[in-house]
Amino acid sequence: MRGHGESDKPHEAAAYARDDMAGDVLALIDHLNLGRVDLMGYSMGSHLALAVAAAHPERVANLVLGGVGARMLGGEPGPLAGAMTMAQAMRAADPATITEPTLKGFRQFAENQGEDRLALAACGEGRGGALEAGDLQRLTTPVLVVAGSRDDIAGDPQPLADAIAGAQCVTLPACDHFSAIPHALFKAAVFDFLEGWLE
Repeated sequence: MRGHGESDKPHEAAAYARDDMAGDVLALIDHLNLGRVDLMGYSMGSHLALAVAAAHPERVANLVLGGVGARMLGGEPGPLAGAMTMAQAMRAADPATITEPTLKGFRQFAENQGEDRLALAACGEGRGGALEAGDLQRLTTPVLVVAGSRDDIAGDPQPLADAIAGAQCVTLPACDHFSAIPHALFKAAVFDFLEGWLE
């Protein structure tokens, strides 16, 4: 994804428009000549995966949305409402000035991974508008929604799954936004879904 890993890291928010970032995913699929793919995202990556599947359902065989839930639907303030923004946390000269624990965790994760914090700040500001009802209604591919039971950032994954026709949902017990990622049950749920065993 732009702004992450070894991809380009522009510092301008306009470089991270949702349609452009979705276009990057499709360009990679085409470059690798993969045709129709199973697509999985986590947290911000789920928003991008959803955008790709909604705009190009013929390109996505199965869709896994991890680290997202009811808060993706809007209408309910998240734990960071009223706090410093993610972009401000990434741009802060001194991480000690970040008092909100979740933002402090994201900042520490970015530093541990050696990420470009200014690119991450621009990415957070430029990702475009919130989820629209049409995004969910356009989904025609099988969907799995997975989040931890203690993930206050995502919220309960079941309402999001309920808003998508035929979607399946798995709640990972005792997991928060960060601990769900490496959890064995997350991996098992994804494989069971892709193999058609998840009921």
